[in-house]
This record gives sequence, C-alpha cells and structure tokens, in this order.
Amino acid sequence: MKRLLFVLIGALFAACSGRGPADLDLIPAPRTVEHSGGAYRLPEVMTVACGDSALFAARDFLAHALPATGAGELLLGTEGDVCLALDRSLADGAYRLEVASDGVRIAAGSYGGVISAIATLRQLAAVGGGETLPAVKIEDAPRYAWRGYMLDVARHFFTKEQVKALLLRMAEYKFNKFHWHLTDDQGWRIEIRRYPQLTEQGAWRDPATHQNDITCAERAEQTLDPAYRLPEALLRTDAEGRTLYGGYYTQDDIREVVAYAATLGIDVIPELDMPGHSLKIIESFPALSCAGKAAWGETFSSPLCLGNDATLEFAKNVYKEVFELFPFEYVHLGADEVEKIAWTNCPKCQSRIRMHRLGDEHGLQAWFVREMESFFAAHGRKLIGWDEIAGDNLSPTAVVQWWRSWMGSTLTQSLEAGNSVILSPVEYLYLDGTQNRNSLLKVYGYDPAAERIAGHESQVLGLHANLWTETVPTFDRACYQIFPRLFAASELAWSTQPKDAAGFERRAAVHMQRLDAEGWNYRIPDLGGFCDENVFLDRTVVEVVKPFGSVVVRYTTDGSVPTASSPLYEGPITVDADCTLMFRRFTASGKAGDTQRARFVKSSLLAPTETGRTLSPGLTVRWYDYVGEACGEIESATLRSESVAASVAIPEQVKGNIGLVFTGYLDIPEDGIYSFYLYTDDGSTLKVDGRMVVDNDGPHSRTERSGQIALARGLHPVEIRYFDSNGGILEAGMIDAQGRRVPIPSQMLRH
Repeated sequence: MKRLLFVLIGALFAACSGRGPADLDLIPAPRTVEHSGGAYRLPEVMTVACGDSALFAARDFLAHALPATGAGELLLGTEGDVCLALDRSLADGAYRLEVASDGVRIAAGSYGGVISAIATLRQLAAVGGGETLPAVKIEDAPRYAWRGYMLDVARHFFTKEQVKALLLRMAEYKFNKFHWHLTDDQGWRIEIRRYPQLTEQGAWRDPATHQNDITCAERAEQTLDPAYRLPEALLRTDAEGRTLYGGYYTQDDIREVVAYAATLGIDVIPELDMPGHSLKIIESFPALSCAGKAAWGETFSSPLCLGNDATLEFAKNVYKEVFELFPFEYVHLGADEVEKIAWTNCPKCQSRIRMHRLGDEHGLQAWFVREMESFFAAHGRKLIGWDEIAGDNLSPTAVVQWWRSWMGSTLTQSLEAGNSVILSPVEYLYLDGTQNRNSLLKVYGYDPAAERIAGHESQVLGLHANLWTETVPTFDRACYQIFPRLFAASELAWSTQPKDAAGFERRAAVHMQRLDAEGWNYRIPDLGGFCDENVFLDRTVVEVVKPFGSVVVRYTTDGSVPTASSPLYEGPITVDADCTLMFRRFTASGKAGDTQRARFVKSSLLAPTETGRTLSPGLTVRWYDYVGEACGEIESATLRSESVAASVAIPEQVKGNIGLVFTGYLDIPEDGIYSFYLYTDDGSTLKVDGRMVVDNDGPHSRTERSGQIALARGLHPVEIRYFDSNGGILEAGMIDAQGRRVPIPSQMLRH
C-alpha cells in the first residue's frame, strides 16, 4: 500500500495524559472535546498517510506542528501513524481529529479544515514537553467562513519573511484570509511593471521629514524601547546623500508569499487604496490629480481626479497586474476616507457629474466604485470596499467591510441592499490602539450578534482584525500590538462555545508563554499588587503580582523609565517615604514591555463626617446635556434630570450627550486603606472627602485608572463624575485584597 513518509527525528512535544478537556488550553475553543484517557506515544520515525494528493501541500505545516529534522518521500496511502483524509460529508472548514493509542486520524471537509485540524494538533503537542499526545476526540467547525487579519505595510514596511512568519501564526489560530494593505499616502509597496515610478519614488521617503517616523523616534526616546526605531535594514542612502526609509515587494516576492499562504489554507486579499489615500500615485503622476500636484486637504489627502479618463485607465492597468498576482476570489479597492473638496472645484469632475447625472461628488465616487466593480467582475473577481461604499448601488456580489462602529447605518444599509459584509468594527477589532489591562477582554467580549444583523445573518461572511502601522515601525512592535488580542479575535471568529472570560484569560496566558519560549514579542499583561496612586500610614510592603512566571520585572525608585540594566524585582519592596516606583515588564527573551507607574504618599486616616441627617440607600445622580472634555465643566451644561442610583453606572434613560455627577456618602465599615478604580470612555474622576482619589479625566478611549485613600470607619462624602458624547462606558468600583475589580457594595452607598 502506498503511503506518505515523514521522517521525524528528535525530541517531540509531550502531553499529559491525565488532563481533562478543559485543561488542553486550546485557542480557539473547539465545539466538542472528548478526552478518552491515555496517550499516544510519538514514534522516533513517523509515517504520515494522505488519502488525497491535494493534501500534500500540508506537509510543511504538519512538520511545523510536530517538529522534525527531516521529511521523507511523498506518497499516497491510507495507513500511517498520522492519517489525513478529505471527507466531503463534513462542512467546508470542519474537521474531525482523533488521537488514540495507535496514532492520529484527521478527516476534514476541505483543505482548510485539514490545516485547522493540524493547528489543533500543534496545540495538543504543546500541552506537555516530551514524547506523548493526549488521547482525545475533537469535532470542530468554524462559526464564520471568513476569519481575517489585515496588515498595513504602506505606513511602515515589513519584509516578505516577516509577512510569512505572520501567515504561519495566522494558520496556527485558524485564520484563513490575509488582507494586505499595500498602498496608502505614506508608501507604495507593490511592483507594477507598467508604472515603475510607483516604487522607484513611492516606496521611499525621508524619515527626518515624515511625521509618522518622527513620532516613532520620539516614542523610542520617551519609552527607551528599540521597537519604535526604524530597522536599519530598511534604510538606504540616495544619490544626494539623504537617508531614506522604505521598501517594496517585487512581483516574484508577491508570488512567493501568495503560494506560501495557499499551503496554509489562507487566501490573500490585496488592497491598493483608491481614489483616496493616493498621494504616492499623484507624486509619481501629478496629472492624475485635480490640482496637478500631491496635496493634503482639510482632513485627508486630496484624491485622484475622477473626471480625468486617464485616472480610470491607470486604475484598471494597475489592477490588471494585481489580478495576475493574486488568484483569489476577492480584491479590495479601499475607497475610504475620500475628501471630495478638490472635486467641487475641478471642471473635469463637475463635467463627469453632469454627463452621467451623478448629482454631486458623492455620486461621483459611487460611479468610480461601480466602474471598478464591473472591471473586477469582468476579470472574475469580487470587489471589497470599506463601508464608505455603502449605498453606492453596487451589485449584490460586492462586499462591504464595516469598520466605522459609530456608523451602524452603513451596516444596515449594506445588508438591506443585499450585500455581504465583513464585521471589522474599529471599537473592538482594530489592533493599533493603545492597550491596557482591559484590552484583551474587550476584544473577547465583542458580540457580533449584537450588531444590526438580525434577519441577515447569512450575509455576514465573518470577522476581520486590522493592524494599521502609522506608529508600528518594526516587527517586534507589530507583534506587541497583535498579541494576545489576536487570540481573542480567533476565538470570536471560530468558536461557538459560551463565553468564559476567566477561562479565556487563563488559556491566553498559556499561549503567551509559548510565544515567550519562541522569542516572539507580545503585550505582557499588567502587573498587580498596587494602584496608580497609593497611600500608606507608616510604611507599606509592595508585593508585585506577575501574570505568569516567565515575565521579568525591573524597576526604578526615582520615577525614571526602567531599562534592561535596572534592578530586578526579586521580592517585596518596603516603602516608608513618599516615592514613585516605576515597574517594567520584559519577556523572557528580553523584549521590553510597558512601564507601570506607582506613586506612594504617606497619609493618615481621614475622620468620618457627621451628617446629622437620616440617609437613604444609593447616590444622587444628576444628568447634564454636556458636550466637552473635562469633568470639572459638566455642571456648566443644562441639567436634564436628577434621580437616585443604586450603583455607579450609566442610568438606563441616559442617552446622547452625557455628563453625570454622582454625589452622596461612602459608609466605610472599618478603618483602613481602600482602593478604587474607574474604567471609562471618556473621562471620569472620583473624589472622597474632597480629595482626588482617581483621576481618569479627559477625552480618551476605554482606560482604567486607580487610586487609594486612608479612611476611618464612618461616613465620607463621595463624588464621581463622568462624561461622554458618543455612547461610552462607565465602570466604577473597588479593588479587593486579591486584586479583583468589584462593584462598590450597595450597602456602602448613601445619600
């Protein structure tokens, strides 16, 4: 009987046969896991049988899942230590994996399902560290057919080797769509042979005059983090002696990446953004703009001139070469954030509007998108665009990528028009924003079903996470932004299991430690054991709680940013005078993480207040119609209502412009130091006895701040302020002795 032979020699990962399904730490969580007991001992020489030659391309990923020193001849067969087979009775992407005492059996409904099964096998292999796999039966299938990740290489460039490394990670977590954002105002990264100027000029820039690069250099100085510095390998000197930064992919590079992605079951969706975000086109071909030069408008760059026939010819010629490089079904036009002011003053654009009876500049953009959609269709491709294309009267085959989470109307409009959509809301699935202790669970907590999709579920292709790279100049920084949040995005896109935040955090910690062991960067979870602002009576002992053992913590006592040579935290620190401690996390391989500041101030117990009145449960809450950026100004707005709140939360009736002021008393049960926190979007403050305890003021995304105050038993006046003008979040509570965030007990609230 013919068979496929892999020679796998050397140490292989082991699994602990006594562990149950809940302890396998799989991400994303599979649909069903049956732990049958026992284990399979991996042989020193492993044979792998393929029931279909179409599965030969999976050999390298399987060798990656079960590390090997070599591979043998590829032959068809049905018997082996590992057997791979296609079973068309299973749905596309679904798989069945069985590990028994005599070997491993994988059956899947498609090639992508086999890749997903191998990804699970790799995680099973990582459970232990020696010679066995746990005996399990897993039946699994994806929640969504589309599980995407986007990398922006226009703002900052990443080499083909780095892109391939990310593709491998994507496959490990069952992503199957790679959206490659190849062009933007800041860089053109793909060779177009008909227009060599695009890369000759558009792939390079002077970092000394480019704002993104200047910002990164400033952050490198402020944070002492080399991951913010431009890679020297991407710098060159031009004929005038200037240092230039950049890079691009040759067409051969593109073919190599596309072929590699295909072996991992990943489709590559290219995006060459038009008609906006096109400064690099205009710098090379000024005649394609309305003004004859590259320029910046009020908010975004000036777009291509859509009244110029040469613009349409250029776009089609570029995409014709793109179609030859990317043999997949979908191609992304972009078509987002187009500032149309230039078109209002352009005779050619106005003539086009009149000629085709387009109405206005919005109609002009819709015309261009429809023209490109027809061109795509003529070449066997389907168009994807950002949700700005909603309402452009496209055919039902066009796909809308909904990103503006504050614009639910574009999602509804697209679904009602019959278009398929990809959910990619900036609020949850953009991975370039600042992270904090809540970032991971914020992504994990996203509920796609809560969007306006009722009755249109079949039109939702799936989910898409994005990384924009304006301030992400290196691969290490990209990995910091991506992980561990990509674990949560994987779980959202694949798993149908009920959500368990604590369980997911535990599993994610295991996977972060695996990244650690392999030298990858990621955002290390926050340290515990202290607040941002801390008080003590005589002295205190600071005992830092690390998220897991491999994390390295260094610190300073003078408020300076810790470096790799700063003192190593090895045990409790005694504080008996005012000071500022700065703690910094490092991965086991030495990559610098975030710094946490902890200010300590000597204090005394604040005496309680005698009110002389009978108090009732809850706090008084006043709602003001506030539009502003500071908690202290809330009461300058019109008062909308006054009521009593049993807890500190946004009252159900409060909508639109929000300015809330909670007042009353805290009934403190015993003398002690109390820790409070505010987790809000936007600003918030918490005062006790007139003293600022938590200052989380100002406009910002979801951010937590914490603080302490020493209080004697009895009543203490409390005031909590909060504002938001776009539907935010207010979470106020206390931090208990175990570091858990809990609501302020209702019995402590009085008014």
